[in-house]
Amino acid sequence: MLKRVFNIVNNQFWADLPNDKQKQLFQLLLIWALVGSAMLLVLISHLFFPGAVLCIICDILLFATSVLSVVCTLNGKNKCAINMVFLIPVFLYGYYISQFSAHLPPIETVHYSMWWLLVGLMLLFFFTKDDIRIVLYFLMSMLFIGFHLYMADHLLDSFTYFQPLVINPFFIFMAVFLPVFYLWRKSKSQLERLGEVLQNQQVSLNRVIQGSAFMIARIAAERDEDGNVVKLTVEKVNNAFESAFKINLYEVQGQEADYVFNLIFKGKLDINKTLLFNRRRTSEFHANHLEKWYKTHVINPGYNLFYLILEDITKTKEKIAELEANKRRYKVLLEAIPDIFFVIDKDGVYEDFVIKESDLFKIEDANIIGSSIFEAGFPDNMANKIYTCIQTCIKTNSIETIEYSLNTPNGTFLFEMRLAKLSSNSVISVARDITKRKTAEFDLEKALRRAEESDRLKSAFLANLSHEIRTPMNIITNFTRMLTDADMPHYERVELTDAITENGKQLVNMIDNTIHLSKIETESIAVNHNFCKINPLVRDVYNAFAPNIPDSKEMQMKLKLDVHNPEFGFSTDPTLLKEALTILVDNAVKYTLTGMITVGYEMVLNDRVKFIVSDTGIGIPKEDYENIFSRFYRIPNSINKSTSGSGIGLSIAQHYIALLGGELQFESKVDKGSEFWFTLPFADGKGYMAVVK
Repeated sequence: MLKRVFNIVNNQFWADLPNDKQKQLFQLLLIWALVGSAMLLVLISHLFFPGAVLCIICDILLFATSVLSVVCTLNGKNKCAINMVFLIPVFLYGYYISQFSAHLPPIETVHYSMWWLLVGLMLLFFFTKDDIRIVLYFLMSMLFIGFHLYMADHLLDSFTYFQPLVINPFFIFMAVFLPVFYLWRKSKSQLERLGEVLQNQQVSLNRVIQGSAFMIARIAAERDEDGNVVKLTVEKVNNAFESAFKINLYEVQGQEADYVFNLIFKGKLDINKTLLFNRRRTSEFHANHLEKWYKTHVINPGYNLFYLILEDITKTKEKIAELEANKRRYKVLLEAIPDIFFVIDKDGVYEDFVIKESDLFKIEDANIIGSSIFEAGFPDNMANKIYTCIQTCIKTNSIETIEYSLNTPNGTFLFEMRLAKLSSNSVISVARDITKRKTAEFDLEKALRRAEESDRLKSAFLANLSHEIRTPMNIITNFTRMLTDADMPHYERVELTDAITENGKQLVNMIDNTIHLSKIETESIAVNHNFCKINPLVRDVYNAFAPNIPDSKEMQMKLKLDVHNPEFGFSTDPTLLKEALTILVDNAVKYTLTGMITVGYEMVLNDRVKFIVSDTGIGIPKEDYENIFSRFYRIPNSINKSTSGSGIGLSIAQHYIALLGGELQFESKVDKGSEFWFTLPFADGKGYMAVVK
């Protein structure tokens, strides 16, 4: 409420006066307004309700004095309002001593006069800085107290009349005046010194502002009765401001800040938002027409005072933009190199890194910068080794190389790290992904071993082949020569003929396998898909072996056909399919001494055909599983030692089945038998009715 009244009165009467004088005038106005209001009420009460103590003239004069003081205050004459205090003895005389008013005996009112004089003294202490005025009032007050005692006939005996001494009005007034006057003088001298210091600082500040290379404007705020800023006015600008914007102080002094800064920056700087609403005291903006960047700093030293500091940051912005462009250019250059660059300090803490963005790594600055090599996921021994290499690099300026593996969400990768000294406190680490190179080396070494093994097996195969060919050829040659004997009995001639036929088939089979292997290695096998009736094909394979099982083996062959429709079949290469089945059945017959051999097929989920060849033979040891499909490999067992063979049958069958779109699989137990199977797609199938649920 008082603040609103102050704003109204101030804007009406004291707008051009300094702030401190405005506050003093408002305080005087409140005091004299209260005095006037009180005297008006007293005057009315005395007029309408007269009592024993009455001085109408005094009331009227006091009311008039307060009104006059209010008028002086409103006119900005604070000295006039303050000097009214010197009229206090006059009113005290009228109320407590004069003959034209009814009052108590003077001796009973002397203390009243003293207290009212002290009130006036306090007002002078509060509102004036003039020593002479206060001393004059003091002397006048002491004289009036003496006059009051004189009129009471106790001037000469006042020090004996008032017992104890502390109630003597002279003593009380002196006891209050002297310490207060001392403290007032001391505070006044301190305020004067502080004022001089403040003035010197203000002068220094003005010199600093004027000599500053920054553009500075001092802006004053005008507020309404609610404290809201209604106007911002430019009070002063420094030399740098005038020089930068080609504008003189007299052109902007007293002008509205919004108008001045819109004129300079063409609306790019909102001065109201910058000074009043921006919580951040610094901001940046670009003046297009000036082609400059500016940074604003706002200082608010007083309630209605602002300093706006403008800093030309154009060169800084251009330098930053240039550095950013260089950074992007070098980053692109570094990212084009398929290496990872790290900067690591001597304590093993990552300071910076450059990594090509890929699906292999998803690393953010916050995840690596500031972390230690001991926190990056390295094993303890590897982290210690890297730390040792860092110290060696810094001390000896050498280049250290380390190979390590790193687990990522996409698998395990191999890296080669090279460390080189960057400064006395850091090294640069270049990590290269050598996974492909190492994999190629491993594959090459593996291929070399395979080639050596293949070469060894081929050599063994050729040696065995020469033996295998020579044996049936010798039998055929010798037995054929023996058939020329005319005296040979008929049953012996039949036995020789069967032996020649059997060895001839073995020789042809060996030659066929060699031809098949040659075609596989030269990738010259053609796959001809035609509609193939499955039942006749499987039966042909069965018929080729079932009648020729030696009598020495106590075993049987079983044919298992899942679909009995003679038209059942699908699109495949019948030659390759028959050859694969023949090889599997031939092996089953060869390695089975007793029991049962089953050859056949069954439907799987109406869209695939599963071919099965099972036996109750000697089985395959688990340690030979991984080599079972290797070329020229023969499992060391009693049958292979006593029979001939090349060791390429299963390899050929596996390759043929793969060409047909299947995969040859097996299960086997030693002395229990083996089961080989593969499935082929039922492409363009016929003769099979699917059950629809």
